[in-house]
Amino acid sequence: MHILKPNQFSGDALTEHIELEEELSPFLDRSDELNQAYFDAVIRKAKGLFDTLFPDGEGFTLVYHVYGDHPGNTGMFRLIRDKSLRFQTALIRSEEEEETLWTYIVPIADRDQIRMSRLLEAICHQDFQPLRPRLRGWAMSYPAVQFIHQEAGHVLFVYDDRGAYIRGTSPEHLQAIKQKISPSLMPDRT
Repeated sequence: MHILKPNQFSGDALTEHIELEEELSPFLDRSDELNQAYFDAVIRKAKGLFDTLFPDGEGFTLVYHVYGDHPGNTGMFRLIRDKSLRFQTALIRSEEEEETLWTYIVPIADRDQIRMSRLLEAICHQDFQPLRPRLRGWAMSYPAVQFIHQEAGHVLFVYDDRGAYIRGTSPEHLQAIKQKISPSLMPDRT
């Protein structure tokens, strides 16, 4: 299993960027009022990508990165139903350009072990204080969450409401993943 840091996705030859919403704005016209239709569309697309890339019954690894001092409670474990996974979580600490990077690796055998819809909603809400659920990000960065297919090795990294990256293990694998994704989720699949 190859784990990329959040800053390693952009420009990677095995990676494709996907916009989660291209037409709507997170705000209603000329106001600071949030546009619920935008968030509904973003979350629907994030869930569609996840469901396509990680079918029911196929295991995946949840990887999340947090920059900063020891993150303490990131809010991630409240989204994991199977509390025994806390004891299976690996934690790696590394230094990244004068900043500490904490990487959590959680093996998920079955999607029922996690509150997947709530997790994707929290990722898409993270830049918008009034929205719930959200991941925590007080004295640290918000967790950057990746899903890695345990057998095929492809990665889905939904970084926030703006977009996601998919990553294959080879150019052919990336192309196969892109073809698997419906045109409504990824209009430019060439």
